[in-house]
Amino acid sequence: MTPKQQWTYRILLFIVFLMVIPVVIFYSFGYRISSDLKIVKTGGIYIANRLSDVSVLLNGKLKKASGILDRNILIQNIKPGSYKVNVVREGCRTWEKHVKVCEQMVEVCYPLLITSELKPVEIPKYLSLEKNQTKKKGQKKPKPELNDEYQDIMELFNPTKKTSRSFFPNWTNKDIAALKLGSMRRLRDKVFLTNERNRIYVRWIGKENQLPFFINTMKKKLIYSPRKEITGLDFFPGRNDAFLVRFEDNSLYAVEIDTRFGTHNSYKLLKYCNRFVVNGEMLFFFSGSKLYSIDFEI
Repeated sequence: MTPKQQWTYRILLFIVFLMVIPVVIFYSFGYRISSDLKIVKTGGIYIANRLSDVSVLLNGKLKKASGILDRNILIQNIKPGSYKVNVVREGCRTWEKHVKVCEQMVEVCYPLLITSELKPVEIPKYLSLEKNQTKKKGQKKPKPELNDEYQDIMELFNPTKKTSRSFFPNWTNKDIAALKLGSMRRLRDKVFLTNERNRIYVRWIGKENQLPFFINTMKKKLIYSPRKEITGLDFFPGRNDAFLVRFEDNSLYAVEIDTRFGTHNSYKLLKYCNRFVVNGEMLFFFSGSKLYSIDFEI
């Protein structure tokens, strides 16, 4: 190769270098070229998640998965547009939504992952008799002993305590009384749910700078308007971004509060439920005369 050819190659490589560097910088700052050949700034999707082994798919392609320690999932550098988001976990129902991503915005999603097969555990009213307590010939039948667990749960179905100011130290008794909390007016972590004429409304009663994304307004917001009559309402066990609703046919559903993306996910949990109560991560319910529990701590 002649010296002239060497210089020619060096100049060409230098020109290529000068062309590539701006592209790399352009890409690293989150700029992309859209389908209509326009330069756009990218956005992202943040999956608020507390479970391990959760995978996120965008338009059917695996993008990221949660680990043992880092469970929240952030997907960056996404071109603006609408994406089909699936959040999957083995043994759980798939969560799906179409999320619109805008330039320089990160959309926060709160997937509700529910076990595919719920396994209610019956809680007997009486303890089973031991073998040495069984009836012998000529003796009276032993009297069954009440189950303490059953009695404790029954107290949850019949609450007697009124809302205390200790839960709301900055509120007056008048503020608390104005909420009129009851079977159709529920409060958790300053998320206030009400059933008004068979319509579920949500309102954030905390500070505006702490407003959750799944509510996204300080005004009272209509989030659910079913055709069937609502006969029971409470928050989903362990969460403030979803609720349980029981209908006139005694079926029980779990429903998300988030209505931002046009898809309102709801899941049928129980076919028949006389009464129900939520305590922490636990759901207790009656099916006929029998009491059952379901633990939603996955």
